[in-house]
Amino acid sequence: MTEINIAFGVTEDWLEHTYVTMCSILSHAVKNDEYKFFILSNITEEKFNKNFEKIKEKLSKIYPFFIKYIKLKTSDFDGVVHDKRVGVSAYFRLKLSSVTDINKVIYLDSDVITMDNIGKLWNYDIENCLIAAVEDKYSALMTCQANLSESEKYINSGVMLMNLKKFREENLEEKIFKKLLEPDNNYSDQDVLNDICRKRILYLPLKYNVMLTVDDPNSFPNKKEEYNNALQNPIILHYFIKPWILPVQYSEYWREYSQKLI
Repeated sequence: MTEINIAFGVTEDWLEHTYVTMCSILSHAVKNDEYKFFILSNITEEKFNKNFEKIKEKLSKIYPFFIKYIKLKTSDFDGVVHDKRVGVSAYFRLKLSSVTDINKVIYLDSDVITMDNIGKLWNYDIENCLIAAVEDKYSALMTCQANLSESEKYINSGVMLMNLKKFREENLEEKIFKKLLEPDNNYSDQDVLNDICRKRILYLPLKYNVMLTVDDPNSFPNKKEEYNNALQNPIILHYFIKPWILPVQYSEYWREYSQKLI
């Protein structure tokens, strides 16, 4: 049996989308594996429990799971959110090493669905790394935002395998928030992760975070074959364009899991 830890950082308006992500994970569960979900949010536990009660039975019928709700204070993030396009919930994951006692976790944004067993991601060895993630679709344009050199890769933080044991040992949470609170700093959560974790990132195959926007022929110009293969055989789909708002490639898969919860 494998115990797989999966975390989300969400505000109340994203809870319903998180359940769709959970549905996709449980739909590809492997028998005897144990799935533990950690929900980090700023709403009260009572409010979360009331909201979750409506969907709990439907998810449990797909595959059994454990869930833990962790209440965060929005005030803990005062002064760190510099990009107004990024909500405060994106910063919740930066607290995972201090608000949990687990040593390893898969962090997922709530605009992703899995198309295969997520254990394939969990099984990557990151003992000597801080995180494992996929190079961002727009990496070449974003390295400067994290003070990376042109030769370095900029990762997308919407899908990460995180070594929380290392985060604690090296006091990375404090370093991350210190960086975010520097005067005149305009880092986003993703920028600071790229900067702090640089040279200690395991770069995953593109299929573990297939970033869906409009059809873009210029995506990953140096990895065309891998990118096309990832589009045809994705393990995790990441909807940059939200399928509950606008049609996008593979919207039908999101709808499939959403329908299971109605």
